[in-house]
Amino acid sequence: MNLKKFISDYSAGLVWAGVSIFLATVLHFLGLFDLLNYKVLDFSFTQIRGPLAGRGPVVGPHQSPPISTDSLDVVLVDVDDESWRLIPYKWPYPRDDVWARVVRNLADAGARVIAFDIEFDSPDFKSDFVEKLNQEGANIQLRHADEVLADAIRYAQSKGTRIVLASKKVNEPTRFPPEYISYPMPRIMAADPEPGLINEIKDFDGTTRKYAVAYDMAHEPDRLYLPLGLKALKEYKGVPDSVQLRPSWGTNEIHYGPYSISTYGKRATYMVNFYGPASGVGLPGEEPWKTFDRYPLSNVLDDAEFDLDPIEEDSDWMDLFDPNSDINVMMQMFDPEYKVPESPFQDKIILIGVSVNVLLDVKTTPFYNYAGTQQLMPGVEYHANAVQTVLDGNYIQVAGGTLELTWQSLGANLLIIIILALITFLLVQRTSPIIGGLFMIIEMLAFVDVALGYFTQDFLWLPKLVGAQVLPRSLVASISGVLTIGAPGIGGSLVVPIIPGMASIVLTYGSIVLYRFLMERRDKQFLKHTFGTYVSPELIDQMYETKQMPELGGESGIRTAYFTDIASFSAFSEILTASKLVELLNEYLTAMTDVLLAQQGTLDKYEGDAIVAFFGAPIYLDDHSYRGCLVALQMQEELGKLREKWASEGDKWPELVHHMRMRIGINTGDLVTGNMGSRTRMNYTMMGDVVNTAARLEASAKQYGIYIQTTMPTLVLAGEDKFEWRFIDKVKVMGKTEAVEAVEIMAIKGELPAEQQKMKTIYDQGIEAYQRQEWDVGIEKFKASEALEETFPKRPTTPSKVYIERCEYFKDNPPGPDWDGSWTLTAK
Repeated sequence: MNLKKFISDYSAGLVWAGVSIFLATVLHFLGLFDLLNYKVLDFSFTQIRGPLAGRGPVVGPHQSPPISTDSLDVVLVDVDDESWRLIPYKWPYPRDDVWARVVRNLADAGARVIAFDIEFDSPDFKSDFVEKLNQEGANIQLRHADEVLADAIRYAQSKGTRIVLASKKVNEPTRFPPEYISYPMPRIMAADPEPGLINEIKDFDGTTRKYAVAYDMAHEPDRLYLPLGLKALKEYKGVPDSVQLRPSWGTNEIHYGPYSISTYGKRATYMVNFYGPASGVGLPGEEPWKTFDRYPLSNVLDDAEFDLDPIEEDSDWMDLFDPNSDINVMMQMFDPEYKVPESPFQDKIILIGVSVNVLLDVKTTPFYNYAGTQQLMPGVEYHANAVQTVLDGNYIQVAGGTLELTWQSLGANLLIIIILALITFLLVQRTSPIIGGLFMIIEMLAFVDVALGYFTQDFLWLPKLVGAQVLPRSLVASISGVLTIGAPGIGGSLVVPIIPGMASIVLTYGSIVLYRFLMERRDKQFLKHTFGTYVSPELIDQMYETKQMPELGGESGIRTAYFTDIASFSAFSEILTASKLVELLNEYLTAMTDVLLAQQGTLDKYEGDAIVAFFGAPIYLDDHSYRGCLVALQMQEELGKLREKWASEGDKWPELVHHMRMRIGINTGDLVTGNMGSRTRMNYTMMGDVVNTAARLEASAKQYGIYIQTTMPTLVLAGEDKFEWRFIDKVKVMGKTEAVEAVEIMAIKGELPAEQQKMKTIYDQGIEAYQRQEWDVGIEKFKASEALEETFPKRPTTPSKVYIERCEYFKDNPPGPDWDGSWTLTAK
């Protein structure tokens, strides 16, 4: 392919592909794809990858979670519905009787870190009330609950259990400075627990997907505050207070002690790799899902010294893990080989929070829609997923760094957009819109399969997912191993933003198809400009579809030439003013042209009152002869309607107009059609001997008093059995040496009036006698047919009358035995 042809064939498509790339990039920059990108990420969690850890029924074509719940480092303790019912205190629970006991019991159970997702930043109600009574003179000896909780914290720390308490970054616009940290009460902080912020990062759609590495405040930009999860991680690994966060933005990482946190772009946040849905999600009637080991707060309180309500449900559950508890001592007495059950809290990070609905500490996460239910995740489980992500180093990588378009992510996103645009260009440039559309759909499905396959590291997830949905259940069960979507390894999830790429595909396809559509319209307009005045719209469309564009030159072929003329038109010119004559002609020519174009005839030109046309070009018509004969009859019918109209308009038109007649000549044969003229000005016309004969047939029809004359070969091609016709003459027209058999088209087959049918029968008998040179018999028959010939004003003669005179002539001047039946016309 030479350069010129390449540019001609592909330049426009490449330009529109470039425009599509620019538009997709701009739309991405404006944030129009961000929401869909995030929703696709949510879809990847729930429908493609599924849970990474947990216990419960597997939903969809996902494999069983590759990570055991027991191997996770985080355990949840929460105020759930069961705790809400069994703990004999109202919310907020007292810090001395409930929370201090929780801290001591978990420390005794071997917890390494206890982190509270519950704030203690307001006074304990009971202790505050007692203090007020003592100030008024009462002498109630009750230790302050905050001090009791502080002592429990000190006790836990003495056993090697680290405590992290919830704090919060607050913004009060009327305060100065407006930002501050709300810490637990001073008496509690006196025990030196670690404070950790519990603020939440929400995306603009209200979904929680990210976790902060650190927070700062506007008036203290150099001081960083760690969130609850990072503080729990700090205490879990014993990171000294002197260790600072060390960002490494070249690799999108923040280093903190033994942790290298893969950040979301160049921001102090990271994507939480949620290990599963909120614990408790499940289909009706099935075991609920359990991502993390999760225990009711009532269980942690339930020891020999704490009674649940009702007492029938008090089992002293925590004593099961205490070697010195009465039940374990007794079991060892009866069974020396008895082993104390291992504590589920041993060396774990314990996150304490609430899940009961009335306290409303819940988040919308990517697993909001899972297993056919919609369920919010308790805030404490959000922190648990964030902590486990860092502990495992199980970070979600994003191609380019962020789903939003930034200078950092521009390169990766632009590469995706450009590659997909070019592939689309190559697929649709040389194909029809429908085939191109199919290619586009296949390309989009392939891209989605590969792009989302990077998230789960299974690049056949799409056919597997579709197969699991559409195949019979029995077949799915038998090949479940084949249809199971794999899960990624630790740190193996890569998010590829697919919406910009999809937009690039759609925009490229749409722009190229739209451009081709506009070019087609332009080409059609060119055809209409060139042919519109003499070709029907259907023919123009067909010309375009077959790519038959007008070019200078002609094409030879069998076509039908067609001529019409108004009888005695010079008389009209004499009695009508110029303006009235133009008005009359315009109405007449419009009606006749409409009939012509309706049968896909081609208008060559108007010559005064004459219409010159042809059938079978520029688009070939198999039935061009038939259409020519049919149009002749339809034009005569349409002229009859015009005569009635003109007569009904009173004195507007003279009587001559009321009796207007037109003659038509039709001839089929080999003629040349094409654009003839100069390269700057051309006319689509016809040339050839066939054309001259058609013109002579129209003119000579006057000598027989008929109004549609054609040749026998034309009639044969049109179909003799489709029309009522009669033989006119074997005639040599002016300027021709060879005789042609001329016939008159009288009507559509079966539509000739009975009287005219009778006339035709007698006339045909006269023609037979004429051809046998039986002149007296011919005269008799022709006189009989003449009596039945149609008469109307201005009809110059009839074929019967012509043959009466002809027979009388030959009777006196016999043509001889070698006569071929022809007659030579001496006038046009």
